[in-house]
Amino acid sequence: MQVYLDHATATPLAHDVVVGITQALACRGSADALHPAGAEAASLLTTARARVAALIGADPDEVIFTAGATEARNLAVKGLLAANADLGRRAVASAIEHPAVMSALRSHARDGGAVEFIGVDGEGFVDPARLEAAIDAETALVSIHHAQYEIGTIQDVEELITAARHARDQVRIHVDAGESLGALALDVTHLGVDAVSIGGAALGAPAWTGALWVRPGARLRPLIEGGSQEVGKRAGAVDLAGAVALGIAADRTHRERAARSAALRDIVVGLAGPILAVGDVRLNGPGLVARLPGNLHVSINGVTGESLALALATRGVYVAPGSTCTADAGKASPTLEAIGLDSRWTHSAILMTAAPGTTTAEITAAGGAFVDAVAQLRAMSPLES
Repeated sequence: MQVYLDHATATPLAHDVVVGITQALACRGSADALHPAGAEAASLLTTARARVAALIGADPDEVIFTAGATEARNLAVKGLLAANADLGRRAVASAIEHPAVMSALRSHARDGGAVEFIGVDGEGFVDPARLEAAIDAETALVSIHHAQYEIGTIQDVEELITAARHARDQVRIHVDAGESLGALALDVTHLGVDAVSIGGAALGAPAWTGALWVRPGARLRPLIEGGSQEVGKRAGAVDLAGAVALGIAADRTHRERAARSAALRDIVVGLAGPILAVGDVRLNGPGLVARLPGNLHVSINGVTGESLALALATRGVYVAPGSTCTADAGKASPTLEAIGLDSRWTHSAILMTAAPGTTTAEITAAGGAFVDAVAQLRAMSPLES
């Protein structure tokens, strides 16, 4: 039996998503065309944009399609900082943001800007008072993740936004929802932020699809220039097939999210039982019910995350070593370091991400494979006393 528990990296596409992609690829004309050959493409794009907008309570004209969540994050961070330089050259984010956000902010620092990464507690939560204290009269941007991409911490974004606005009302705020919208609701109508990044994989669309919501009136400088597409915020022809796929996945998510979240929580509880029963295994991040549904991140003393991921793969169980985005062999997870873990735990982590269709039989098989693989690796490891 093959058990796929790496849905945060890429998820198998549902039939209707594949059909939508095929239909979009068959379109003869461009959505920007003025002649009848472009009418079908334009209609498909309009529907896709409306579906993505509905997922977060937005107006369709406020949605910019991107080539994945990474581009959306970069466009939000770099675009807001560049367009709002009159507010200051300083940015604030937590120490456990997505690597795309962290890298964009470090680029800003290399270009002469100032960046402060504030610490988190042992479960990855940002203290609103600490965020408020970090914002000064030169702070132009605050970037907050909705759900942490690795350990599944769900931030109280409303409380953090209130703290940020209290410190400086004019500050621009980006919420990174690239990993969360498949299981958690977010309504931009009442959120009071300037941009929200969206990732396709979390919704059941291809990982190379994404979008950025931008508040009407918020200044945003494009990263890609040379055309007026996407209301001038992203030049070049829109990936119609990707947009259609994202729209279909967003529409299903909007209708099924509550049931999906409940199913994912039950799956993780069942999966975690035999895994956490193994000695010297720790759960990273919040408790099983409080974390991002479908996310299970554990560290196993005495083995490395890479070796365990490979050992599980030989047993038909597919997981990610430590992090879906920083899986370099021998490199400690910055997130685990930020929550205070030492090398025993930072180098020994694996990330398992489920889908609503993960079966009881698959959960049982995965748990058995984990117990067997850990025992074998510990018996072989010089780290085991």
